[in-house]
Amino acid sequence: MANIPKLVTAAAVAASLSGWAQPAAAQYFGQNKVQYRSFDFQVLETEHFDIHYYPEEEAVTQDVARLAERWYARLARVLGHQLSSRQPLILYASHPHFEQTNVIEGMLGEGTGGVTESFKRRIVMPVGGGLAETDHVLGHELVHAFQYDILGPNLNFPLWFIEGMAEYLSIGSHDPHTAVWLRDAALSERLPAVRDLSHPRFFPYRFGHAFWAYVGGRWGDRAVAEILQTAASPAGQRARDPITVIEQVLGISEKELSAAWHAAILSTMLRPLGDRDAEAGRRIIEPDDEQEINVGPVLSPDGSRLAFLSSRSRVSIDLYVADAATGRIERKLISTAANPHFDSLQFISSAGAWDPSGQRLAVGAIRTGRPVLALFNANNGDREREIEIPNVDEVFQPAWSPDGRQIAFSALAGGYSDLWVLDLESGAARRLTNDAFADLQPSWSPDGRRLVFLSDRFSSSLRTMQFGDYELAVMDVATGRSTRLPAFQGIRHNSPQWSREGIYFIAYPDGVPDVYRIGSEGGAPVRVTRLVTGATAITPTSPALSIAAGGTRLAVVVYRNATYEIQAVEGAQLRGLAPAPVRATVDAGQLPPVNRLGEQVDPILAAPDFGLPADAARSVEEYDAKLSLDYIGQEFGVTTFNSLGGYVGGGIAMSFSDMLGDHLVTSLVQVNGGFEDFGGQVGYLNRTRRWNWGGFVEQIPYVTGGVFGGVETIDGRQVFVEQLVRDRTVDRRVMGLTQYPFSRARRIEFGASLRHLSFNRDIDTRGFALNTGQLLFEDQQDVRLADPLTLGELTAAFVHDTSLFGATGPILGHRSRFEVSPAFGDLRFTNVIADARHYVMPFTPLTIAARALHIGRYGADAESLRLSPLFVGFPSLVRGYDAGSFDFSDCEINPVGGCATVEQLIGSRLLVTGVELRAPLVGLFTGALEYGPLPVELIGFFDAGVAWDESSRPAGFGNGTRPWARSVGTGVRVNAFGYMILELNAVRPLDRVDNSWRFVFGIRPGF
Repeated sequence: MANIPKLVTAAAVAASLSGWAQPAAAQYFGQNKVQYRSFDFQVLETEHFDIHYYPEEEAVTQDVARLAERWYARLARVLGHQLSSRQPLILYASHPHFEQTNVIEGMLGEGTGGVTESFKRRIVMPVGGGLAETDHVLGHELVHAFQYDILGPNLNFPLWFIEGMAEYLSIGSHDPHTAVWLRDAALSERLPAVRDLSHPRFFPYRFGHAFWAYVGGRWGDRAVAEILQTAASPAGQRARDPITVIEQVLGISEKELSAAWHAAILSTMLRPLGDRDAEAGRRIIEPDDEQEINVGPVLSPDGSRLAFLSSRSRVSIDLYVADAATGRIERKLISTAANPHFDSLQFISSAGAWDPSGQRLAVGAIRTGRPVLALFNANNGDREREIEIPNVDEVFQPAWSPDGRQIAFSALAGGYSDLWVLDLESGAARRLTNDAFADLQPSWSPDGRRLVFLSDRFSSSLRTMQFGDYELAVMDVATGRSTRLPAFQGIRHNSPQWSREGIYFIAYPDGVPDVYRIGSEGGAPVRVTRLVTGATAITPTSPALSIAAGGTRLAVVVYRNATYEIQAVEGAQLRGLAPAPVRATVDAGQLPPVNRLGEQVDPILAAPDFGLPADAARSVEEYDAKLSLDYIGQEFGVTTFNSLGGYVGGGIAMSFSDMLGDHLVTSLVQVNGGFEDFGGQVGYLNRTRRWNWGGFVEQIPYVTGGVFGGVETIDGRQVFVEQLVRDRTVDRRVMGLTQYPFSRARRIEFGASLRHLSFNRDIDTRGFALNTGQLLFEDQQDVRLADPLTLGELTAAFVHDTSLFGATGPILGHRSRFEVSPAFGDLRFTNVIADARHYVMPFTPLTIAARALHIGRYGADAESLRLSPLFVGFPSLVRGYDAGSFDFSDCEINPVGGCATVEQLIGSRLLVTGVELRAPLVGLFTGALEYGPLPVELIGFFDAGVAWDESSRPAGFGNGTRPWARSVGTGVRVNAFGYMILELNAVRPLDRVDNSWRFVFGIRPGF
């Protein structure tokens, strides 16, 4: 026989059990998408839609059904296309409900107003603050459904192309909000060329909207449809560049198109404005750069302090209190970064409210999926009280009454927005309005008897679903009677604030959002500001204005230099500059070109009856959670590395789910050779309740070995003997798992599994004549390497994760996992994992990351040779001590011929600690949390770790002698392709014979 190396049974078992210490359920760390409540979905069928809803939103769903059919008729006309199948629409009654959806994997932030996913072309969206907002989001997302249907599920087009087109087709060419962004870019001479629209500095929604409005106005809206259709054609697919398609359809070069677009912006939006002001007044809160936004200003009653929401930390939107005279930050009142207490501060639609003393601040927030009013002491930051508001889904824009006894607010309930008032002493909330009209942003009169608020009740028709602009309304709180407060006709109003000087608000009679004042009983509006850009926040209806109760100071959000800052208006200017015009001759809210050619979009949007059915509903059915195919993965290569080598195969993956994403079935098949080399997994996950549960069945073959040969004498003749040796470990497992999230940050996990492993060796032997090469004999053998191993395991784990990620890893927060996994059967032992990691940012952009990790195997068979030993020298543990880095000069040979230096790093238990200093390369020069176009992070680290077993202890623990492995180093970490973290380190081991620096390259070896 040829000289075949022997393979120790323990090593073969180790190949399959090396991952035994890994978590049995869910992901190792990671935050949770919590199903705080279960939704009993039904399906409303219309002519073209299957609308999934639950009973509490039944009334608004009837409205949405009519809106959906109207949008279908509009877009089918404009794009000249009918959808190839019925359109699924999953509707939620509020954004906190929407954030619990299982249709979309991963977290959904407050800034996501809706999603259209590609697998089943599902539209998933919450109801907005008013039917007008819901209508806009619905139209925007349905454009995406048409785009998917025309272009296919893989939209390989830039966001400005896709999102900008959706904004144009759902809003039209008149939009003062987008116009603000264009004027600001023109003023600062930063108008993008068409080819530059993909740059991150140009928000794709706004600049893409303006671009498509220009194309539709100059070439006609049919050109927009033709570009989309051409992009879907074989020629368009070959081009792969939307700009090439645009040039072909419009017959103009990108350079000429950009120049003409810029000229239209300058001539129609900037030059006619005359001598307007770049600023409203004195800047209180000025951003450091374009990455920072400052919104939601609220002045204390005496005007001395300002509360506002800001992204100045660069990692979250937080609530600050500042000196209103100097802008000096006094306190960060609420930090949402790495703090899981509040799910949301609702920074897009809300702001805080001061009490009459100017000492406390009321904030509307979401906690554990429910709305609360949180009361804070602004002097010391204490959270004094949290008031849950029953029977509502979201709370917006609280307003503290002048006597301090009540808080008025707008709330979303059942999909409709109404006014409420809370009695602070009793905690009881009373509903002031109750209908389908939107009532927003209440503000108390100085005598505490009335509220001024925004409403579309005087400008909208629910019969025709024609939504007018928000106007000013006044309510007598005692009687609940509301009346229209005349200001501007047919103009959107925003952010009303009542002071002793009158009512201040934002409006755009000439197309530019400015601050105006009106008397408490109405009258002619008086202009307070004459801005070039505009007074506006993140959306057209976001709160952007506050005035001190005494009328001494006004704070307003101004969009300037590509971001939002807060400015103060004081003194005589508060009384107003001049009477405001009812309408301007030039409408600065009209996106260029002004003279539009062959429009379809604007006329159709202005015709509420076009495509609107009287009653869109056909029937209502109970939801049927039947599975359908999401995708089939293409054939791929799978490589499994272990201590004996590697196995390469091919396979295919399939995923199935129901329409709501509550039930997931995944399957993976990989084949290489015969049936014994068949590998696969079938898994199921149920997410219908807060308790998520599931399981899987799998078979994974690990094949190693090689070809060995040599010359032997057989029956007196020289024969070349060749042997093909294949060692096969087949791992078969059945596993069930469940988890319960307490909150976004904390969960418990449980798992149970039964696992069977077999160990065999195939030996194919062939003999050849040494001189002629003739095949003399052939033999096959199947040898059992070891007895099969059957193990059962139970797992329980607690996971806590508040970490906040930068481009290459966590930068703030805490992550920990504590797991116990007893195993029984042929071996009895218990795995224990205790892993804690903490991240702090002492100053921007430096992060200090610290870790302590213990993995141990305890019990009767913890030291069994059939189990893989733990090795502390993996690059993800202690860098610089991997097995391949040792040579003979490092080894002290023990009596059995092993390397004692390496074996000291092996045991049944290990303890690892480490500290890293991390900072983005670009941020080190700018002082901000900036990574640049290629996210690069510099790191410095210290690692230490020790391994031991039952017969030894680590040095420093009693009389322990096991040495610690220690290393220091520095390196660079790169996020390649947006998902692969590569790291190159220069490492110096501190207790090696040769402790010189060495370079170590890896894929995500850090922590």
